[in-house]
Amino acid sequence: MSPSSITQTTPSWPFVPVSDRLPGSALSSVRGMENQAMSDADGRYLVLVTGYAAAGKTTLAPRIADDLGALWISRDRIHEMVYSGWEPQHPALTQDDYDPRVAGSVYYEGRVVWNIFLWMLQRATTKTAVVADTPFNHDWNRDMFHAAAETIDVPIIEVALHGDPGTLLDRARRRAASGTVHQVKARFSVNPDRYFSGDYQPVLTADQVITVDTTDLGAVQTSRIANAVREKLAMEPAR
Repeated sequence: MSPSSITQTTPSWPFVPVSDRLPGSALSSVRGMENQAMSDADGRYLVLVTGYAAAGKTTLAPRIADDLGALWISRDRIHEMVYSGWEPQHPALTQDDYDPRVAGSVYYEGRVVWNIFLWMLQRATTKTAVVADTPFNHDWNRDMFHAAAETIDVPIIEVALHGDPGTLLDRARRRAASGTVHQVKARFSVNPDRYFSGDYQPVLTADQVITVDTTDLGAVQTSRIANAVREKLAMEPAR
Protein backbone atom coordinates (compact mmCIF):
# COMPACT_ATOMS: atom_id res chain seq x y z
CA MET A 1 0.00 0.00 0.00
CA SER A 2 1.45 3.40 -0.90
CA PRO A 3 1.59 6.11 1.78
CA SER A 4 -1.44 8.32 2.21
CA SER A 5 -1.06 12.03 1.44
CA ILE A 6 -2.78 15.03 3.00
CA THR A 7 -2.40 18.68 1.96
CA GLN A 8 -4.23 21.58 3.02
CA THR A 9 2.07 27.74 23.14
CA THR A 10 4.94 25.53 23.25
CA PRO A 11 5.33 24.11 26.80
CA SER A 12 8.73 23.81 28.48
CA TRP A 13 8.49 20.11 29.29
CA PRO A 14 9.07 17.26 26.83
CA PHE A 15 5.78 15.54 27.61
CA VAL A 16 2.56 17.40 28.32
CA PRO A 17 -0.88 15.88 28.90
CA VAL A 18 -3.54 17.43 26.71
CA SER A 19 -5.50 18.47 29.81
CA ASP A 20 -2.58 20.67 30.90
CA ARG A 21 -2.70 22.59 27.63
CA LEU A 22 -6.45 23.24 27.27
CA PRO A 23 -8.29 25.74 29.45
CA GLY A 24 -11.97 26.24 30.09
CA SER A 25 -14.92 24.05 29.22
CA ALA A 26 -12.88 21.59 27.14
CA LEU A 27 -10.86 20.50 30.16
CA SER A 28 -13.24 17.96 31.68
CA SER A 29 -14.01 16.24 28.38
CA VAL A 30 -10.32 16.02 27.46
CA ARG A 31 -9.45 14.56 30.85
CA GLY A 32 -12.16 12.00 30.24
CA MET A 33 -10.56 11.03 26.95
CA GLU A 34 -7.15 10.71 28.62
CA ASN A 35 -8.56 8.56 31.41
CA GLN A 36 -10.32 6.35 28.86
CA ALA A 37 -7.11 5.93 26.89
CA MET A 38 -5.23 4.96 30.04
CA SER A 39 -7.81 2.36 31.07
CA ASP A 40 -8.46 0.88 27.63
CA ALA A 41 -5.57 -1.11 26.17
CA ASP A 42 -7.13 -0.86 22.70
CA GLY A 43 -6.73 2.92 22.89
CA ARG A 44 -2.94 2.79 23.12
CA TYR A 45 -0.80 3.57 20.09
CA LEU A 46 2.20 5.63 19.03
CA VAL A 47 2.14 8.29 16.31
CA LEU A 48 5.54 9.59 15.20
CA VAL A 49 5.57 13.02 13.55
CA THR A 50 8.81 13.14 11.56
CA GLY A 51 10.51 15.10 8.80
CA TYR A 52 13.35 17.46 8.02
CA ALA A 53 14.09 20.61 10.01
CA ALA A 54 11.40 23.30 9.68
CA ALA A 55 8.91 20.84 8.19
CA GLY A 56 6.49 21.74 11.00
CA LYS A 57 6.92 18.85 13.45
CA THR A 58 6.66 20.82 16.69
CA THR A 59 3.93 23.01 15.18
CA LEU A 60 1.67 20.14 14.10
CA ALA A 61 2.41 17.39 16.64
CA PRO A 62 0.68 19.03 19.65
CA ARG A 63 -2.34 19.85 17.49
CA ILE A 64 -2.55 16.27 16.25
CA ALA A 65 -2.29 15.12 19.88
CA ASP A 66 -5.16 17.45 20.79
CA ASP A 67 -7.27 16.08 17.94
CA LEU A 68 -6.60 12.51 19.04
CA GLY A 69 -6.80 13.10 22.79
CA ALA A 70 -3.26 11.76 23.16
CA LEU A 71 -0.13 12.59 25.16
CA TRP A 72 2.43 14.73 23.32
CA ILE A 73 6.16 13.99 23.72
CA SER A 74 8.74 16.23 22.05
CA ARG A 75 12.28 15.01 21.40
CA ASP A 76 13.26 18.62 20.66
CA ARG A 77 12.38 19.65 24.22
CA ILE A 78 14.65 16.92 25.60
CA HIS A 79 17.39 18.00 23.19
CA GLU A 80 17.10 21.59 24.37
CA MET A 81 17.23 20.58 28.05
CA VAL A 82 20.39 18.53 27.55
CA TYR A 83 22.15 21.42 25.82
CA SER A 84 20.82 23.92 28.36
CA GLY A 85 22.40 21.81 31.12
CA TRP A 86 25.79 23.34 30.31
CA GLU A 87 26.67 26.54 32.15
CA PRO A 88 27.04 29.19 31.01
CA GLN A 89 26.63 27.76 27.48
CA HIS A 90 27.26 24.52 25.62
CA PRO A 91 30.55 24.86 23.70
CA ALA A 92 28.97 23.46 20.53
CA LEU A 93 26.86 26.62 20.38
CA THR A 94 29.85 28.95 20.49
CA GLN A 95 32.69 27.05 18.80
CA ASP A 96 32.92 26.12 15.13
CA ASP A 97 35.46 23.41 15.93
CA TYR A 98 33.75 21.89 18.97
CA ASP A 99 35.24 18.51 19.89
CA PRO A 100 33.22 16.37 22.35
CA ARG A 101 36.34 14.43 23.37
CA VAL A 102 37.81 15.12 26.81
CA ALA A 103 41.00 13.17 27.50
CA GLY A 104 40.02 9.56 26.73
CA SER A 105 36.28 10.13 26.92
CA VAL A 106 33.67 11.26 24.39
CA TYR A 107 30.35 12.79 25.40
CA TYR A 108 27.60 11.73 23.01
CA GLU A 109 24.85 14.25 23.75
CA GLY A 110 22.78 12.91 20.86
CA ARG A 111 22.70 9.41 22.30
CA VAL A 112 21.75 10.78 25.72
CA VAL A 113 18.83 12.63 24.14
CA TRP A 114 17.69 9.56 22.20
CA ASN A 115 17.99 7.21 25.16
CA ILE A 116 15.76 9.50 27.22
CA PHE A 117 13.28 9.98 24.37
CA LEU A 118 12.97 6.28 23.58
CA TRP A 119 12.65 5.33 27.25
CA MET A 120 9.77 7.81 27.55
CA LEU A 121 8.05 6.29 24.51
CA GLN A 122 8.46 2.79 25.93
CA ARG A 123 6.99 3.76 29.29
CA ALA A 124 4.23 6.15 28.16
CA THR A 125 2.78 3.78 25.56
CA THR A 126 2.11 1.20 28.29
CA LYS A 127 -0.49 3.62 29.69
CA THR A 128 -1.90 5.83 26.94
CA ALA A 129 -1.88 6.93 23.32
CA VAL A 130 1.19 9.00 22.42
CA VAL A 131 2.04 11.49 19.67
CA ALA A 132 5.78 12.17 19.51
CA ASP A 133 7.68 14.50 17.21
CA THR A 134 11.28 13.86 16.20
CA PRO A 135 13.65 14.07 13.25
CA PHE A 136 15.56 11.01 12.07
CA ASN A 137 18.71 12.61 10.72
CA HIS A 138 21.20 9.77 11.16
CA ASP A 139 21.37 6.03 10.61
CA TRP A 140 22.34 5.46 14.24
CA ASN A 141 19.16 7.05 15.65
CA ARG A 142 17.04 5.10 13.18
CA ASP A 143 18.76 1.94 14.40
CA MET A 144 18.14 2.94 18.03
CA PHE A 145 14.46 3.50 17.30
CA HIS A 146 13.99 0.17 15.53
CA ALA A 147 15.61 -1.65 18.46
CA ALA A 148 13.37 0.18 20.94
CA ALA A 149 10.26 -0.39 18.81
CA GLU A 150 10.65 -4.13 19.36
CA THR A 151 9.62 -3.53 22.97
CA ILE A 152 6.70 -1.18 22.19
CA ASP A 153 3.65 -3.45 21.94
CA VAL A 154 1.21 -0.96 20.42
CA PRO A 155 0.47 0.01 16.78
CA ILE A 156 2.92 2.60 15.44
CA ILE A 157 2.00 5.09 12.72
CA GLU A 158 4.32 7.67 11.16
CA VAL A 159 3.19 11.07 9.93
CA ALA A 160 6.07 11.99 7.63
CA LEU A 161 6.24 15.69 6.79
CA HIS A 162 7.87 16.89 3.59
CA GLY A 163 7.89 19.97 1.42
CA ASP A 164 9.72 22.02 -1.15
CA PRO A 165 13.39 21.99 -0.01
CA GLY A 166 13.92 25.67 -0.78
CA THR A 167 10.83 26.64 1.19
CA LEU A 168 11.85 24.53 4.19
CA LEU A 169 15.41 25.89 4.18
CA ASP A 170 14.11 29.47 4.00
CA ARG A 171 11.74 28.70 6.88
CA ALA A 172 14.60 27.25 8.92
CA ARG A 173 16.76 30.31 8.30
CA ARG A 174 13.98 32.74 9.21
CA ARG A 175 13.27 30.73 12.36
CA ALA A 176 16.95 30.75 13.34
CA ALA A 177 17.19 34.51 12.83
CA SER A 178 14.00 35.23 14.77
CA GLY A 179 15.48 34.54 18.21
CA THR A 180 12.33 32.64 19.17
CA VAL A 181 13.81 29.11 19.15
CA HIS A 182 16.48 27.44 21.24
CA GLN A 183 20.04 28.07 20.05
CA VAL A 184 20.63 24.39 19.35
CA LYS A 185 17.76 24.37 16.87
CA ALA A 186 18.82 27.69 15.34
CA ARG A 187 22.42 26.57 14.86
CA PHE A 188 22.05 23.03 13.61
CA SER A 189 18.88 23.09 11.48
CA VAL A 190 20.06 25.35 8.66
CA ASN A 191 22.50 22.96 6.95
CA PRO A 192 21.27 22.56 3.36
CA ASP A 193 23.60 19.63 2.60
CA ARG A 194 22.56 17.58 5.62
CA TYR A 195 18.82 18.21 5.84
CA PHE A 196 17.50 19.42 2.49
CA SER A 197 19.57 17.71 -0.21
CA GLY A 198 17.15 14.85 -0.91
CA ASP A 199 13.68 13.50 -0.22
CA TYR A 200 12.94 12.71 3.41
CA GLN A 201 12.87 8.96 4.03
CA PRO A 202 10.31 7.75 6.59
CA VAL A 203 11.55 5.40 9.29
CA LEU A 204 8.59 2.99 9.04
CA THR A 205 7.32 0.90 6.14
CA ALA A 206 4.98 2.44 3.57
CA ASP A 207 1.83 0.82 4.98
CA GLN A 208 2.50 2.55 8.33
CA VAL A 209 3.15 6.00 6.86
CA ILE A 210 0.95 9.03 6.19
CA THR A 211 2.79 11.67 4.14
CA VAL A 212 1.90 15.32 4.55
CA ASP A 213 3.14 18.15 2.33
CA THR A 214 3.89 21.13 4.58
CA THR A 215 5.23 23.52 1.94
CA ASP A 216 2.21 25.67 2.86
CA LEU A 217 2.21 24.92 6.57
CA GLY A 218 -0.75 27.17 7.31
CA ALA A 219 -2.97 25.15 4.95
CA VAL A 220 -2.38 21.82 6.71
CA GLN A 221 -5.49 20.57 8.53
CA THR A 222 -4.53 18.50 11.55
CA SER A 223 -8.09 17.18 11.90
CA ARG A 224 -7.63 15.44 8.54
CA ILE A 225 -4.31 14.00 9.69
CA ALA A 226 -5.97 12.71 12.87
CA ASN A 227 -8.70 11.05 10.80
CA ALA A 228 -6.08 9.44 8.56
CA VAL A 229 -4.32 8.13 11.68
CA ARG A 230 -7.59 6.61 12.93
CA GLU A 231 -8.10 4.93 9.56
CA LYS A 232 -4.56 3.51 9.64
CA LEU A 233 -5.05 2.27 13.19
CA ALA A 234 -8.27 0.51 12.18
CA MET A 235 -6.26 -1.47 9.61
CA GLU A 236 -3.31 -2.21 11.91
CA PRO A 237 -3.02 -5.81 13.14
CA ALA A 238 -2.61 -6.27 16.88
CA ARG A 239 1.03 -6.39 18.01
